[in-house]
Amino acid sequence: KNELECQSDWYWSCRSRTYFMEIMIILERLYGHCGAAIEGENDILQIENEKLKKSLMFIESHYSLNITLPDIVLSAKTNHTTLTQLYKAELLVTPIEYLWRYRVKVAKKHLAFTEISPKEIALRCGFKTAQHFSRIFKEQTGTTPLAYRKEALTSRKNEIKA
Repeated sequence: KNELECQSDWYWSCRSRTYFMEIMIILERLYGHCGAAIEGENDILQIENEKLKKSLMFIESHYSLNITLPDIVLSAKTNHTTLTQLYKAELLVTPIEYLWRYRVKVAKKHLAFTEISPKEIALRCGFKTAQHFSRIFKEQTGTTPLAYRKEALTSRKNEIKA
């Protein structure tokens, strides 16, 4: 308890929750949730193709960086056309669409469980600007990042009351 009271700044709890979520994301990846950014009948997709699996692992390990389609293609050791066909056949999206979906999935966790600003979340999740993040987030979820945060907080409060 004494360590918690002696923290040097006010934001240590947000940072600790952020680090905890990063650990959880890594554990999800390690335990085979690769490909789980795609909503479907089963969140845990069983990816058979090794090239696709390598590219998914690359995206899920480097989503916060400025990665491009050539980076994803290189990670799979294949060509653009083949990789795009694999993604469309198994995941029904392109590699870049998967990257955006994965980034939004991580952003949703940050929005739901921290008080970090949407701008900071956008940067941590690999979006170049907060505006781009907001646009992609709204396209995928139908709501803005701040509205999503508010709804997640309300939902958690209602669960506690029930």
